[in-house]
Amino acid sequence: MKYFLRFLLLTLGFALTTAGLMFWHAREFDFQGVWLIDNGFELHPLHLLIFGLAMIPPALWEIFLLEQHRNHER
Repeated sequence: MKYFLRFLLLTLGFALTTAGLMFWHAREFDFQGVWLIDNGFELHPLHLLIFGLAMIPPALWEIFLLEQHRNHER
């Protein structure tokens, strides 16, 4: 179950990164509205991209730590 949650977070990170890139491409990589106060507090696709990229390394790190811990128990 521990691995499932970590891999779920990793999958979510990659999904948010991909969705952020796709939506940003649909906006033709426009930076208009990146700041929340500029566009009525609506999310910009760049926010999804950054959040997804921020989730990937910690999720990978947790998976590596679980694997290392499992190998030391043997």
